[in-house]
Parts: sequence; C-alpha cells; structure tokens
Amino acid sequence: MTDAVLSLPWLLAIGAVFCAGLLLLWKEARTAGLIIAQFFLTIGLPVVVILGALVWAALPFLGQLETGIQQAMIAGLVIAVGWLTTAIFAELAKSRGRAERLRDYHKALYAEIGNTLESLWVVGETEAYVAALTERMEKEADYVPFIPREHHDHVYDAVIAEIDVLPRQTIDAIVAYYSLIKSVSALADDMRGETFKTLDPPRRTAMYSDYVGMRKQAYLFGKYALRLIKAYSDGGARAAQQIISSQGADLSATSQGSV
Repeated sequence: MTDAVLSLPWLLAIGAVFCAGLLLLWKEARTAGLIIAQFFLTIGLPVVVILGALVWAALPFLGQLETGIQQAMIAGLVIAVGWLTTAIFAELAKSRGRAERLRDYHKALYAEIGNTLESLWVVGETEAYVAALTERMEKEADYVPFIPREHHDHVYDAVIAEIDVLPRQTIDAIVAYYSLIKSVSALADDMRGETFKTLDPPRRTAMYSDYVGMRKQAYLFGKYALRLIKAYSDGGARAAQQIISSQGADLSATSQGSV
C-alpha cells in the first residue's frame, strides 16, 4: 500500500509529461488543450470562486438543514453550473463565429475593392486620356465615346444581407464606396442608351465629365476604405478609429454599425 502511495506522484508526473507532449505535437490535442484552458479560465475559475463564496456564506445555516435538503441544494448548484457553462460556451461560439465572418468579409471586400481601383482611375494616365477625349467630343459634334458596362460589386452583393457584421469603423466607408460604384454603373447604362447619343454635344460632354468625376471619387472612396480595412485588420478598432479621426467629417462620419 505504501509503495502504491509513493508511486502515485510519479504516475501523475508521467501523465502530465505525456499530456504536455500531446499538446505540443498533436494538433487536435492542442485544440483540446485550448478548450480546456478556456473552460478553466473563463468558466471554471469564476464559478469556483462564486460558489465557494456562496458555500462559505451558507456554512452557518447548512448544519441546521437535513441531509436530504443539503444533497438537493448541491445537486441544484451542479445543474445550475451546467446550464451556466452551456450558455457561456454558446455565447463564446457566437462571438467567434461573428469574428470569423467579419474577417472573411473584410478579406473578400478588400480583394474586390483593390482589384477594381486600377480600372476606375490610374493617376497620371487617366487625366490625360480624359482631357484628350473631352477635347475630341467638343470638336467633333457627332463623336460619341463608347462606355463599357462594368460591375464591381459582386462580393458586396453577396454579403449585403449580413452587412451589420462589419464594424462601425469600416462600414460607412465600404457602403459609401459601393453606393458610388452602383451609381457609376447606372450612369454608364444610361450613357450606353440611344438617348445619350441624341443629346446636344455640350450636354453630352457635361454628362461624360460627371461620369469621369464619379469614377475618380469612387477611386478615392475605395482607397480610403482599403486603408480602414487594413488598419482594422492590423490594429483593431482603435487603429481604424485613428484614421477616421484624421479625416474630414464627410467621409469619416460613423453610423450605427456593429461594434
């Protein structure tokens, strides 16, 4: 019996080393270890402290109760702890799921906006092209520029149903950018129609200038949205808020998005 008692610490030590090795080498074991650690830190420790305080406060009265009542109280506490644990884990899962969706949406929108910017405006090149085309429209009354149909909002349309997942630090810039993109597409469709071709040359030139100006503004909105998304990804809400605070009131105003 004495030998068994003496060997127990060694068995526990060997078991601890074995578990530590699993946590270091086995990916699934590391996941399990994180879950166990999360349980003890976020649930186990607070529950032990709270229940310990309650039991300590109730000690003077427990001795006056019958054994059956004491057992029923203990069973009730265990059940309550189980319910509390389930509720906490459910909320943690919802929070993690929301955070994962936010990261995925930011990543997808960042890619779509980034790929679109070069087609909207190229600094140093688009200005010269627009100036030459506008000059030709003014000189040649029958010249009508070809306006391509563009759609740069496929990802945005896919996530619009859950747009509230985005944080308030980025949602305004993203919505402002895509709203302007949709306006540009709508104006392009109008300019592809027969009505645009029949307009007087000055009106046609003015309409084209508005179209070009909207594209440039969308380019600027897109760059701003990319800055905010990257800042939020790298430094969280505080980093994105710093960029917002450094901008003018028009583009940086925040709305009632999620936090």
